[in-house]
Amino acid sequence: MTIPSSTSPAVRAYLYAQLTAQLQQDPNETTASLLVCYDEPGPNQPDDIVSIGKVQRQIGVNSLVGGGGAGWLDERYTVEIEIDVYRGNDDPQYVYQRASDLADAVISVIRTDPSLGGNVLTARPHTSTHDVSWDDKHMGRHATVVIEVECFQRI
Repeated sequence: MTIPSSTSPAVRAYLYAQLTAQLQQDPNETTASLLVCYDEPGPNQPDDIVSIGKVQRQIGVNSLVGGGGAGWLDERYTVEIEIDVYRGNDDPQYVYQRASDLADAVISVIRTDPSLGGNVLTARPHTSTHDVSWDDKHMGRHATVVIEVECFQRI
């Protein structure tokens, strides 16, 4: 009997590939570069960062299929995508707008293919939070957006 694995690794890889291919650098800030990464970025921390991070998973019984093989379980999980935009000035609306534009582009990737490349039955943007604050040294502004993408699949 083959026991299916969680689809979350494939979903993270799909999101990484799509976001890397589709997100664009800020056309109004030629010095601001963009990084798409898994989890927390390493030492390379440009002004615009989109990280595909934490997965929170719930597993439930769908139906009894033989001895618990394929199709026995449902998995529902969220993938957290965090956007961090920094600009070295005091323009909170601009950094908020740039972070919102990136958030809309992330959500567009999900809406374009709600199966996320055939990896899940359904995916949808579930929640998002937006915040703007001074950086630790008060040299500029950070806008952060956290998007939770809800995924559902039978395994």
